[in-house]
Amino acid sequence: MISQLDRIQLSGIRSIRNSLAMNDRFYFRPLIPMLIALMVGIALGDRFPGFAAGVGLLAIVCGASVLICLYLSKPAFYGAMLLLASVGYLSIQPWLSPRIPAHHIRHYTDTHRWGISGQIDNQPWQIRNRTRFDLRVASLDADHQTHAVTGLLRVTVVGQPPDINRGDKIRFKARIRSIRNFNNPGGFDYKRYMVFKGILATAYVKADNIRIAAKLPPTGILPAIQRARSQFADLVGNAGSPEVQGVLKALIIGDRTQIFDATRQAFNRSGVAHLLAISGLHVGIVATVAFAFFNWLTGWIKPLLRHAWTRKLAALLSLMPVIAYGMVAGLSPSTQRAVLMVSVFLMTFLLAKEQDPANTLAVAALVILMADPPALFSISFQLSFTTVFAIIYGFSTIHQYGILQPAPENRGWQKRFALKLVAFFLVSLFAIAGGMPLVAFYFNQISLVGLAANFLVVPLVGFITVPLGLAAFFLAPLSTTLAVGCLKAGAVALAGALAIVKWFADLPFASIKTITPSILEIVCYYTLGWALLNLIRSPAAPGVTASGTGRNFSRPFGAGGFRRLSLRKWPQIGLLLALFILAADSGYWLYQRFWHPDLRVTIIDVGDGSAALLEIPGGHTVMIDGGGFSDNVNFDVGARIIAPLLWRKKIMTVDLLILSHPNSDHLNGLIYLADHFNVKSLWSNGEPRPTKGYQELKQVCDRRGIRLPAYASMEHEHMVGDVRLELLYPPRDFLERKESDHWRNANNNSLVVKVSFVDTSFLFPGDIMATAEEELTRLSGDRLASNVLIVPHHGSRSSSSHQFIAEVDPQVVVVSCGRHSRFRFPHPEVLDRYRDLGVDIFRTDLNGAVQLTTDGQHLMIKPFVSNHSGWAPKFM
Repeated sequence: MISQLDRIQLSGIRSIRNSLAMNDRFYFRPLIPMLIALMVGIALGDRFPGFAAGVGLLAIVCGASVLICLYLSKPAFYGAMLLLASVGYLSIQPWLSPRIPAHHIRHYTDTHRWGISGQIDNQPWQIRNRTRFDLRVASLDADHQTHAVTGLLRVTVVGQPPDINRGDKIRFKARIRSIRNFNNPGGFDYKRYMVFKGILATAYVKADNIRIAAKLPPTGILPAIQRARSQFADLVGNAGSPEVQGVLKALIIGDRTQIFDATRQAFNRSGVAHLLAISGLHVGIVATVAFAFFNWLTGWIKPLLRHAWTRKLAALLSLMPVIAYGMVAGLSPSTQRAVLMVSVFLMTFLLAKEQDPANTLAVAALVILMADPPALFSISFQLSFTTVFAIIYGFSTIHQYGILQPAPENRGWQKRFALKLVAFFLVSLFAIAGGMPLVAFYFNQISLVGLAANFLVVPLVGFITVPLGLAAFFLAPLSTTLAVGCLKAGAVALAGALAIVKWFADLPFASIKTITPSILEIVCYYTLGWALLNLIRSPAAPGVTASGTGRNFSRPFGAGGFRRLSLRKWPQIGLLLALFILAADSGYWLYQRFWHPDLRVTIIDVGDGSAALLEIPGGHTVMIDGGGFSDNVNFDVGARIIAPLLWRKKIMTVDLLILSHPNSDHLNGLIYLADHFNVKSLWSNGEPRPTKGYQELKQVCDRRGIRLPAYASMEHEHMVGDVRLELLYPPRDFLERKESDHWRNANNNSLVVKVSFVDTSFLFPGDIMATAEEELTRLSGDRLASNVLIVPHHGSRSSSSHQFIAEVDPQVVVVSCGRHSRFRFPHPEVLDRYRDLGVDIFRTDLNGAVQLTTDGQHLMIKPFVSNHSGWAPKFM
């Protein structure tokens, strides 16, 4: 006799079998092409904005066409698809070009400090030593004037803030900043990301400057939810170690702020990071238990039994705990999707329809995209729906082999258990395979042990820890003793799961870093997967489906044998086409990476700092400085800016790092590169610095076996292929002369590097100032002459002396600086000096990354952001 829970699980397996085994029919569910049309429209609207009027007219025409076709009982498929695509295009436009009212806070950015008053719009979250939240601003005041304003402000609090929660009204003083990107090829579009959230400005404030004007009244649903979360968090404090407690809070109430960094990295390397986000696993457990309970309860009511309403009412009642748990868990994007999908699944009971996972998935995606079109570009949305779709489609294609035929109830438990093990293994396999290209695209890391780790960890977490944690959450109002007992038992299982996760993560081959696949390569990957799954299918007999039901779905188009033959050949065509495209794509990237005959120099936009990438003919790569902020804990330029640029260019090895001087805005970005890009050597002037960043770089070099040649004894001229690297400065004995030459500080001791290729040269002078420039011109003379000059010290007034500029005599200068720099770089006087010479000036704060390409004779300059529309790459 199987349990009610087993019946529900078997019902889910049967629904997948019955609805998806008919693989030919899979493609002809009307909701799937509707979803695809809407997604295509949103994507086109994001890529090609500004045509709302024309697309609106098309939508009207298509809508009228659909109505006429419906009235005449004629097919309206293509008109409906165009209509949905038009709706998708129009739905994203308000997010791309929001209408900003005159009293919006966006008009008060980048000026002076304001007194800011408003109400916290979401629950604050903590990231290391900082706390963030969104503030719905009500007023700004300065100089005894108050302005009533609107708009959301992303606030970052440095330090430990007072006890603030969602709904509290607060006040503080801060400068309102506009949001900007680091404008580099393939870089993350942070500005668009924030616009999609309705946030157009940010502010930083110290914790002791925040004043609470009014606390949210303790009545209402929001305070009740917050109390429930706080009470549960307090109970978790009685279970397990601090590490276990942090993970347990993430698993049950979605609070991931207390997960240790090392623990998070272990989950990532072992391929089980998805467990840390509340998703379908958690919501499905709540729904299953709730449905089983309410179905049992309604079974005692005879009128409901007589009218066969027990399952319908049970499904309806189950919505309440599902939605309630979603709200308590914080309603993160993944939680919202899980709640919506489970709700749609439960609603099928009310409609007396057989559950169709593909249609359920499509309905959930349609509802989410119609309510929030920018969700299409969310990483969690793409990963969630792609992996679930891969599971559904994978099961639909392998079912005909009989691997997952549900065991009748009279079979032994061993066969039923084996069936569940196989199904669980295949779920993990399809999920990992389905999400792999997206994981590589967004995170540049693939776990090689994910399948094995999931097979061991998911049962411990999903079948023991999470159910016991949820039981504790719902039991807490009734019995604290029982709740704590459940938590302690769950913590034991979680501790075992963490031990397994760490064991897998510590394996040297646990995960690998990957280059960033292009959109074309991702499409080819999925095409290959689809083709292979369909090619290994054994053909069903004519008129018989794979499930053996005898229903004929061999004519989905209502056409003859030609179309049936075409459908069978599509996988072969798809396979050959994908392989051909991948072969051509590989040839293209081999040329771009190793076979290109030109020298490519990219001055990277790293804000207040400097970083340059050299791509040398033959595939050699050199990084001159790596940018960086004062503390990599808060933002690692190497990991967040430079590494994604390298991975996008298919670069996995940087042969040489050159550190001009050990200031953080040149050094800190190199730490990540040294640790992850197979670096062979690091050149520096050898001047030590008692900073955390300098010590970390030295430790990474020791651990990775990176050569650190002594500056005084190393050759100052090197040939890398056909490119000459010359170290022009400082003098070999500069360290010995520091005591007598008091002007020799870290900036003035910068390495000055000249890069030459045939008749074209680039000069990288680091942060040298006027005194060092004078000595450099005396020592190097005519060797300073260069076509391109990276302006010394980011355009500081203390650098770029007239004598130095005259000796270099550049045609092009590039200033590496941050927008609205607190140091006021570049100085207007310096810019005037270069303008007087008639040189072309590029700035990373205005132009983003500046790409310079030369064949040794000619120079092409291509800034990532042009100064005006219609600008084309400049040739010299």
